[in-house]
Amino acid sequence: MMENVPDAAVQTITYKRKAQRRKRADLLADFPAEEVHHELGDKHCPDCQHELTEIGRQTVRQELLFIPAQLKRLDHIQHAYKCKYCSQRNYSDKIIKAVVPKAPLNHGLGSASLIAHSLYQKYEMKVPDYHQESNWKKMGLEVSRQMLNYWGLKSSEYYFKPVYDLLKQKLLTRPILHADETYYTVLESETIKTYYWVFLSGKYDKYGITLYHHDPSRSGKVALDFLGHYPGYLHCDMWQAYTQLPKATLVGCWAHVRRKFDEAVPQTASQKSLAQKGLTTASACFT
Repeated sequence: MMENVPDAAVQTITYKRKAQRRKRADLLADFPAEEVHHELGDKHCPDCQHELTEIGRQTVRQELLFIPAQLKRLDHIQHAYKCKYCSQRNYSDKIIKAVVPKAPLNHGLGSASLIAHSLYQKYEMKVPDYHQESNWKKMGLEVSRQMLNYWGLKSSEYYFKPVYDLLKQKLLTRPILHADETYYTVLESETIKTYYWVFLSGKYDKYGITLYHHDPSRSGKVALDFLGHYPGYLHCDMWQAYTQLPKATLVGCWAHVRRKFDEAVPQTASQKSLAQKGLTTASACFT
């Protein structure tokens, strides 16, 4: 039995459609091109055997070629040279050796490209070390997950930490900073929870800087060790850890204020309720 639906119960739903993706020609134009010419092997007429004259050419198909990753061994061979003139006039030979570029990590088989790819796989593509270990093995490279982890740790220590320290130095000169922290579970940690702290420059800062800091604690000592005597405005959630900063001016976070109003609004609340008014006012800060 069919039930008639009143007209008042029928709703008109509108939605926005995403813009059409780029045309195929525009997409292919971003890739480097290589021409493949298809020519006749025998340039003679099959009927009269006279030589054929080319009258034109055209692109009949475009396709993308995938080049699989490959490993190649580089043997760095250092050449040495002797100056016979100086050697004849001194007690020892004059030997000069060509300069060999320093390896990214001592006593390791990882080149800069190999280590960089491993870091990209781990931190950008979210491929853990044990998966990478299996992938490298399929390509013929026996490298343990411990070694992959070592590459990441030492690369961070030797190459990324100086950059991090410089960014931190510049960050602490900004007049406005934002700070927050959240718990994070780490395998084989001595504590159930550890914390990631984030410190970043203001929204309208000319050169935006965002730094993360991992620590087992959420105490004020962490904020004090990182920010020290920072004298500017610190935008935060007023967690007690930030109140230990001696010179910073703490600025409350409206996102956290809005969250409390949102939690306080009943499902059946009218627009005139105090909680709804507070939510509307707080929301205006983000429009």
